[in-house]
Amino acid sequence: MSPLRIKHQPQTMPSINAFRSVALVFAMVLLAACSTPTGVKFTPSPSEIQSLEPVLVATTRTPTQNADYSGDRDVKLHLAAYQISIPKIHKVGQIEWPRDKPDPKRHFAVASVDPFPDPKAYQARLAKMAAEASAKQKNAPRSAALFVHGYNTDFSESLYRAAQLRHDFGLTMPLTLFSWPSAGEPGLYIYDRDSVKTSRDQLASLIGLMASSKLDDIVLIAHSLGSELLMETLRQMALANHGTLPSKIHSVILISPDLDIDVFNTQLRAIKTLPREFAIFASQKDRALQLSSFLAGDRNRVGNNIDETKINRKGITVIDVSDFTGGDGMNHMTAVTSPSLVALLKGMTASNQQVFLNAPGETQTFSDIVVDTATLPLTLVVKTTSAILNK
Repeated sequence: MSPLRIKHQPQTMPSINAFRSVALVFAMVLLAACSTPTGVKFTPSPSEIQSLEPVLVATTRTPTQNADYSGDRDVKLHLAAYQISIPKIHKVGQIEWPRDKPDPKRHFAVASVDPFPDPKAYQARLAKMAAEASAKQKNAPRSAALFVHGYNTDFSESLYRAAQLRHDFGLTMPLTLFSWPSAGEPGLYIYDRDSVKTSRDQLASLIGLMASSKLDDIVLIAHSLGSELLMETLRQMALANHGTLPSKIHSVILISPDLDIDVFNTQLRAIKTLPREFAIFASQKDRALQLSSFLAGDRNRVGNNIDETKINRKGITVIDVSDFTGGDGMNHMTAVTSPSLVALLKGMTASNQQVFLNAPGETQTFSDIVVDTATLPLTLVVKTTSAILNK
């Protein structure tokens, strides 16, 4: 009788993919905890409106009802003008969400909607708003801004975020929101990434509409995954035009871009001449991008990279805002949710000061510019030889 042989199974460590799966679930839990109520809600008392912010909207979402849009994709570019009511109790960097019926004294809400029948009507309104803003500022350039939101953002959140950005920074130029079809659900990251790919042509069309309007310059702003959409679109436009972009694009600002650095460098190579101002707001404390970097194989995203030598292009300003704490809990929207940083940047622009950056790695302290911010003095570390903000 042969001896009994017992085969010992070696103990194995969980694979790196298993760890990444756990991290992905953990990330979804964190992001779900930060979710907000969804859906456009109208103010019930127009006479009690506290403050109005106009937001022009271009979206490739499928329309539902009540001037709202879903996360489903649509090939048509829908254009409209919204008026957003913002309460007097509004805190910088926040969106005061209504749980049920909005109270204009306490909540963000939609006051009115005016759909555009065609792109020419949008262009006419854009030009009119830019001309009015220019006249109020002693014939300053006729400028306009475009904002592209990020991942896990439904239509109402993108709309209110655009209004909050315009309100808190005191923007006078018209602001257009490009609301691409994010599912607005933390578990559908892959769906959102695919929606980015399907939205490039429509975003290119919108930028073309702005560039052919009666404007002098355009500022492009994108957050998180919206930065990948914007950069892919600019790359596409450059390749279709011998490497050049519309000359009216004056500035590009990427906030916490969820974008691989190698991909970013590839996109930059397709663009022969960059806009005059190109700035990236990055933070080492960005928890969302820390998780994204881990899931990508411990490769830094552009939004949490503060080493400018990894970006293979001159003339790009990397602004390290790690010293500031964002109002979103994940430090993923610090540039627009940190009361200290918003007050700092707003104070700089209100005093008409331009910030020029000298030697790479030099630290600039602006505590003498904004004196009513309790958490100052704070520092921004900026690495470039270009001006970062002059609007």
